[in-house]
Amino acid sequence: MNNTSTAPVMVAGKLVVRTIHGRNGDFNVGLLETAIGSFSVKNRELEQYTAGIYEGQFVIGKIYLHSWSYGANSGFEMRVRLDAMNIATDEALTPGDEQKLTPPVNDPLDEEEPAQSPQPETPAGKAIEPTPAENTAARRPQFVVPTSAEQEDDDQKLFGPLWPLGDIVKLDATAPRQVLRQQKARLSRLGYDFRAQEQHFIKTAVPAEETTS
Repeated sequence: MNNTSTAPVMVAGKLVVRTIHGRNGDFNVGLLETAIGSFSVKNRELEQYTAGIYEGQFVIGKIYLHSWSYGANSGFEMRVRLDAMNIATDEALTPGDEQKLTPPVNDPLDEEEPAQSPQPETPAGKAIEPTPAENTAARRPQFVVPTSAEQEDDDQKLFGPLWPLGDIVKLDATAPRQVLRQQKARLSRLGYDFRAQEQHFIKTAVPAEETTS
């Protein structure tokens, strides 16, 4: 039995996106409802979205059966990889649609992380000395608010060639999932909102730093 379909197909549908609070922080999961069925969606692009209902045209690049486990529970789901999305409308998430995406749900980041490589064994009786980086971290004060120069340096490292940011920011959806989450969180704090129809962020408010200073 073939549980995978790789022929691209365009369908009209409704994408339900929900934000879940996990051990790695907030993450998004989606459910695509179409005339040919309902499918789980874990595309990295979803990390940019806010919880809601998005209707439009979707290009399904792959349909496959995915097994999952969450605590003592396990099961299977039909998942799709979306190659393109053309969003026509968006609206707030309703309680009924939210219930369709209730836990247990694995964080997609955990699925992408490589297995931890085994640590080298330490000879008996020999203490493990912390590395210089660990010593530095141990001495660094906790909860220190960065200076403006330090924050700008951090932002430049986070956004790379996108820095300095303009009024419109389009993220690279192929970037690592954790980077996309950090970029979205920072953009939100800087007063940007994601526009699903255009697939970019637009500055709509005064940065939180200015309103709290």
